[in-house]
Amino acid sequence: MSVSSHLNPEPERRLWIIHGNMRRAIDRTDIKIGALTAFAAAQMAFIRATAPGTPLAHSAIVLLSAVLPIGLAAFSPFIEVQRQLPFLDPGMDKRSAGDCLIAAYDIAKYPQIELVIRLDKYLGGGVTATPYYEDIVGQIVASARVATRKRRFFLAASALTAIVQLGLFWQLLLK
Repeated sequence: MSVSSHLNPEPERRLWIIHGNMRRAIDRTDIKIGALTAFAAAQMAFIRATAPGTPLAHSAIVLLSAVLPIGLAAFSPFIEVQRQLPFLDPGMDKRSAGDCLIAAYDIAKYPQIELVIRLDKYLGGGVTATPYYEDIVGQIVASARVATRKRRFFLAASALTAIVQLGLFWQLLLK
């Protein structure tokens, strides 16, 4: 048994595990975005029915109505483009030696070529052995970028919804 086979018995299996983690991150974020979008729509209807015409209700409905297009944008096809998107992807200049190479946010910072080299060292060798493994790394990068983009949409929608919740809570305290 060679030293390299001892360090990395199956690079393909390890790469597919990382890819599976990225896909699960996408699926979990999709569920969260869908739930938040449905909550915003339901809360808009509730506010409209219980407090029509008040300035706070109008402001809350405007903010919640901004959540709906954010939720739809998170499911749009443009979210899955291969190239970097300036406002949705972390900057390439923010890479560091301490990046976690199984976390979507950290993986999304790297171009495929550089990630192949980093994963080869990270997993103990074997990743650069065939173009097939490099293609798997390409899928990992693409999935990480999609997960990161969807997470950013979710955070934006969450922030708007939280502002509305604070306003409604403040109105309850004043009554």
